[in-house]
Amino acid sequence: MGVVATLLLAVAVLVLAVLLARSRAQARRSAHRFKVLEDIAVVADQGGSVEEALSAIGEVLVPAVADFCMIDVISAGRARRATVHVSPGGPLELEQALRRRQPSLPPQMLSGPAEREPAARLRERVGESELREIAHDEDDLAFLRGIGMRSFVNSPLRARRRTTGALTLAVAWSGRRYRAEDERFVRVLAGRVALALDNAGLFTDLGRSERARAEIAVTLQRGLLPPPLPHIRGWSAAAMYRPAGAENEVGGDFYDAFPVAGGWMLVIGDVTGRGAQAASITGQARYTLRTAAALTGDPLVALSTLNRALLSRRDSALCSVAAFTLSEDPAQPVRMAVAGHPPPLIVDGESVIETVSPGPLLGVFADAEWRLERAAVEPGQQLVVITDGITEASGAEGRFGETRLRAELAGTTSPVAAVQRLEGALHAFTAGHLTDDAAMLALARTSSGDGGEAAGESIGALRPLAAA
Repeated sequence: MGVVATLLLAVAVLVLAVLLARSRAQARRSAHRFKVLEDIAVVADQGGSVEEALSAIGEVLVPAVADFCMIDVISAGRARRATVHVSPGGPLELEQALRRRQPSLPPQMLSGPAEREPAARLRERVGESELREIAHDEDDLAFLRGIGMRSFVNSPLRARRRTTGALTLAVAWSGRRYRAEDERFVRVLAGRVALALDNAGLFTDLGRSERARAEIAVTLQRGLLPPPLPHIRGWSAAAMYRPAGAENEVGGDFYDAFPVAGGWMLVIGDVTGRGAQAASITGQARYTLRTAAALTGDPLVALSTLNRALLSRRDSALCSVAAFTLSEDPAQPVRMAVAGHPPPLIVDGESVIETVSPGPLLGVFADAEWRLERAAVEPGQQLVVITDGITEASGAEGRFGETRLRAELAGTTSPVAAVQRLEGALHAFTAGHLTDDAAMLALARTSSGDGGEAAGESIGALRPLAAA
């Protein structure tokens, strides 16, 4: 009996030790969670800006309760990413990739009844089926696989009795995993986060900021999209412009045509970047070229003036431009200057050849120089200039490329035919989805000097290729 009693005592002590260890672990876990909730409450009480609140919340949550977290804002049934925070140890550039990624939220969070709080979504173990559940397409699925996510939980953010956003917490490289009890904690946590963001004005100002953003985008589009080509006596002209993004997104390509002393100047260019910065560079480029050309009528002066303007900017602003002037006498050679731009092409039946070699890119060197060259455009020939968004366009067969470009231009008999053929080929090659803006100008001498066929045509300058 003494041995049995000893064994029973040992077992009791062992069980008590396990229970004490679990109790202590639970106490530490509870203390840790209360500390997180307390820190979020401090953020809510501080009443800082939206940016300050988002940054402070991310610092509280990562890595304390997640390897990475995302906060998304929901408006009109759509979600947009507000912030991402990633702890050390994850894949390189994961934070930027998650910022660009379209959120994956359950439908009930996006458009569920306002009076009912949507349920949180917990995935304790993330395998292939869970990844496919949240992936947008095969490329997105490959990206998600690379993260190595073990668990995640989405919880709605509710302010003023409506779902205004979502909090997503995920664990991967730390080896942690979320359980059912973590889901309950995250729901409480999401309430504190929503309060902090509401106090900072994120949800209060959402509708106004979205409307202002849309209005700004539309205004920029109307002001910066290429205008219709004017009537140029003795010449037939056609143009194409296709922004790669949404219809109200300002692209980085542009073209323009304006009168100068003794004739016309036409320009086509491509600026770096997209969005607001690209819009500002595009606007500056177009109007600087117009002003310089109006004063001098000289393509070299126009390029030099724009180069100085770009170098004087505080941000990095690079631009390629092809500028050329047409004389009032169509029989006179075209005067051209090219800065870092794909060289103009002469299309003569089945022959397609380059006319000039490009000089340095604009916005790089203060002492850069360009050459003014002349090219005769004979009756039956065309002068064609494109942006590299055409040759660099991607499709199932790789790049569109120079060879395909020349093959499509060969044999075209007019600027309109050249633009329409190339546009159709580009649309088919990319399946209607461009990754960069694309623009094109085509010119030909008319059969007579009366200008009867000289009206310019702009082909689809106001819609993206995918909508063509």
